[in-house]
Amino acid sequence: MDNTNFTYVIKQVELALRPYIDGACAAAGMTTAQYTALTVLERRPGITSSELARRSFVRAQTMAQTMDPLLEAGLVRRERDPGHARRLLLYLTDTGSAAIARARPHVAELERLILSEFTADEAAAFAEYLRRARRSLHESAPVTAS
Repeated sequence: MDNTNFTYVIKQVELALRPYIDGACAAAGMTTAQYTALTVLERRPGITSSELARRSFVRAQTMAQTMDPLLEAGLVRRERDPGHARRLLLYLTDTGSAAIARARPHVAELERLILSEFTADEAAAFAEYLRRARRSLHESAPVTAS
């Protein structure tokens, strides 16, 4: 395989994407971190804050700061885990679902922009390639500095 610098290109895409996703979320009245947390809870109700942090790609402390306004606004609720009384589980509320619904059109427009130069088949293949790349990374142990 030739030297394609995938990691560099991926980072460039991430940096180019950031102002668009921030704007899409702001248009719906939330931050990107809040939108991410809400959509994770939509897909995985009843997880802990630490699991939510991992699935949202942030540290537990950062997630705690993200959760406070979501809890105060009634977008998320906490419930005691019946099997482990000390654990708190997080759930999306109806208000949280409505917040996601407000953001969805903005995020969908962003996704249309990202894929605007792809055919339908290319877009489907691209999505599959990204999922496979994520799986490869997930299944391997990360390289850490010694």
